[in-house]
Amino acid sequence: MGNLFNMNNFFFRFMGKLFDTVALSIVYVLVCIPIVTIGPATSALYYSTVKSIRRDRSYPIKEFFKAFKRDFKQSFIVGLILVVVGLILYVDVKFAINYIKNSLTYMRYLYIVIGIVMSFIAIYIFPLISRFSLKLSGLFRLSFYLAIRHLLTTVVSIILLFGSFVLVYISAGLAMLFIPVTVNLLISIMMEKVLQKCMGMVQTDGENENKDEWYLE
Repeated sequence: MGNLFNMNNFFFRFMGKLFDTVALSIVYVLVCIPIVTIGPATSALYYSTVKSIRRDRSYPIKEFFKAFKRDFKQSFIVGLILVVVGLILYVDVKFAINYIKNSLTYMRYLYIVIGIVMSFIAIYIFPLISRFSLKLSGLFRLSFYLAIRHLLTTVVSIILLFGSFVLVYISAGLAMLFIPVTVNLLISIMMEKVLQKCMGMVQTDGENENKDEWYLE
């Protein structure tokens, strides 16, 4: 009977995780509203999800804003690049579908290939920003390399993201209360193994002093 009110029992731990998941998901959605902050918010979400939700270190909201502030400049630039490229591709694909005839059908496929490459990069670049200090060009190169090198992780991550969008749509947005953190948790199961393999590739840069290397403990 005494264990029923023990704060460390399964029920209270589960409820605590559920509360953290919902709270962190809501904060992420709110921070993403300006659109241009999607990059910093996504990088901070991965960092706080893995560190606090998965590894039980510190408080999720605190870690979210810590990472948001620390990596803002670089993740803002990356997010802006991806958003702008995505908008350009969307407009070009719409134009190709509506106005370009069959003689230029190859242009449609070119846009699709570019879109796939950018999607591949987007899967890895924000976790990399949250974990390592790399130059912008190095981030894009390493993200693309990892996407090809770990193709199964890439494909599964994209399927999870696509499934989350579908779930949010059919739930009229209610799924946003838990989807951001839940999807990050599922992706992190594979992504953390990839990032661990990156240690030898990025340590030689000597630019990781400003990162909290909690994952090494």
